[in-house]
Amino acid sequence: MKVSIAFERASHVNSGTSVDLEELPWPETEGRVMRHPLLHLESDPRGEMTHYGGLVLAQQFVRRFRVAPRLDGTLRLFKRHAPYHESDHVLALAYTLYADGTCLEDQATLQGSEAVRRLVGACRIPDPTTAGDFLRRFRTLQDVEQLSGVIDEVQEAVWSKLSRKVRRRRKKHELALVDLDGHVKPLYGVQKEGADFSYDGRWSYQPLVVSLGGSGECLKVVNQPGSVRPSDAAAKALREMLPRVRRHFKNAIVRGDTDFDRSDVFNAAIDAGAYFAIGGRLYPKRAALVQAIAEKRWEPFVPRADREERSGPSRHVRTANCRQQKAGDRRFRTLRTVKQWVSEIAYQPHGLGSACRMIVRRILIEENDGQGALFTHFRYRLVLTNLARSYTPRQVIDITYQRDRAVWSRDRRVAHASGGIYGQLGMARDRPAGMEFRQVDRPDRFAQRGRALGVETLSPSLCLHCCQGLEDRAAFGGAACGIASVFARHPHCSCSVADLKE
Repeated sequence: MKVSIAFERASHVNSGTSVDLEELPWPETEGRVMRHPLLHLESDPRGEMTHYGGLVLAQQFVRRFRVAPRLDGTLRLFKRHAPYHESDHVLALAYTLYADGTCLEDQATLQGSEAVRRLVGACRIPDPTTAGDFLRRFRTLQDVEQLSGVIDEVQEAVWSKLSRKVRRRRKKHELALVDLDGHVKPLYGVQKEGADFSYDGRWSYQPLVVSLGGSGECLKVVNQPGSVRPSDAAAKALREMLPRVRRHFKNAIVRGDTDFDRSDVFNAAIDAGAYFAIGGRLYPKRAALVQAIAEKRWEPFVPRADREERSGPSRHVRTANCRQQKAGDRRFRTLRTVKQWVSEIAYQPHGLGSACRMIVRRILIEENDGQGALFTHFRYRLVLTNLARSYTPRQVIDITYQRDRAVWSRDRRVAHASGGIYGQLGMARDRPAGMEFRQVDRPDRFAQRGRALGVETLSPSLCLHCCQGLEDRAAFGGAACGIASVFARHPHCSCSVADLKE
């Protein structure tokens, strides 16, 4: 008898992924399917049951890769151990994060669970108050860098355990996709040192997350005040991380949005011998170059999502677009993508020693108010890259905007952790905050006050300069944001308990 697959959501039944009737299991006799038989329950007086059984994977991972000895051999924060060691505190925080904890107080849940204590082989687990005292022992940036070095060593050990075939394929054929992204993590405590107001006025941190595309592995996290652009720390992070990635891959491609359109980010990738494919801002000089492109140089372009939809199985019945119908009935101004083209020109950004490729995507937008089309206009998206000419403009666009959902989800979890559990510290020195004019995307003039519903999310052709920043970058030398960075980077490996046994 074939076991039916589990449905993730009810809409799968209407999308052609349901199980055939011949494959569904049927009851052997007539009557109700749920028979509710008599059950005999037994209790084990030796311990309690727990829903944190997934901690077994984390515990076996720590055991196999000798994480605890690495931590104790590197960190020297205690003069004497009474009774906890440095590894006990770090791993207790990591287990709390692994068990979906969001603050230091959530560690008390693991502390009071006898099953969790037996699972990790401990007579007791540090109290949240004790954990907070431990975090305040990271008084210098050197302490934080030592912990970050241990995490890098563990990640190197994980990569070295891959099969020889996988390692050879990575080294000879695969390009690592290094994603740069920033996240605004709102805070609710007024005593969060190192925090500041973001560009939209929220009291927050704004960490930079560097992840590996495809697998979602977190390569580096740099926690920053909310008023700092994530790209301010990108160049330094790339110089520290790219050599380590290139030792295991043929090469690397650095990807990011328009916030990372900076010469120091480009130079950091070039100095490491890597490639970059980063979204570009539409400055007036670039806009003039785009307008000067001859019409015959534009080639039709179909987005990856549309190409996959056309090549996949077609649905028999298409449901009505209720959102679009409501927008038309209420005469909202809607935007619809009609057609797209791509082209390419040579461009030398300011601060680069040589020219690079600027891939331009032209998008024809149609606006209507429910009664018919009002008018059409063009919008442009730019991608700056130093990839070889063997990569066509369409391939460059696909590489740049192929942001895997798992990577985005992973980045959000890491950013949440850096602002949640490990944002409790308060040791960073205050910095003079001021207004720094930067370029950020603003809503289109038709989308203000909720009067427009965009069918497709598009970057506007015009941007305003309005963003907060910090004037003195070197003044931020405290350890609070750094500790938030390294503690959030626990190693991530998809494996089973059998694979982790020694």
